[in-house]
Amino acid sequence: MVTYRLLLLLKFVGVVLYGGGLVGALATTSALDRKRAVHAIASPGLVVTWTAGYLLTLQLNVALTEPWILGGLSLSLVSQLSLVAMASRERRTWVGALLAAVPFFFVLVLMIFRPRWPGVDP
Repeated sequence: MVTYRLLLLLKFVGVVLYGGGLVGALATTSALDRKRAVHAIASPGLVVTWTAGYLLTLQLNVALTEPWILGGLSLSLVSQLSLVAMASRERRTWVGALLAAVPFFFVLVLMIFRPRWPGVDP
């Protein structure tokens, strides 16, 4: 039980780091600061989140094919790739900001509500 709580804490820390890097990348005006936010904060946060999430699936014996896991992985990857693309350009765009922020919001929704395949016990 202690391991489970520690993994949840680690995953939460990863999500906070990723969210902080995302906000930092969207809020800064300098391309160098945007790169720092993405590569030094958001990217490590995503690695921590994915690692802790994977370890949680092992701990809870949950399949990686659950829709909320597949959706979370896919949407977080879209968000991360959008952040990296935004960091590689001189200017931010609204489209780039939306492509980074909206998927992250839906990742949080999936993490909280955890939709499951029909007919599978929760």
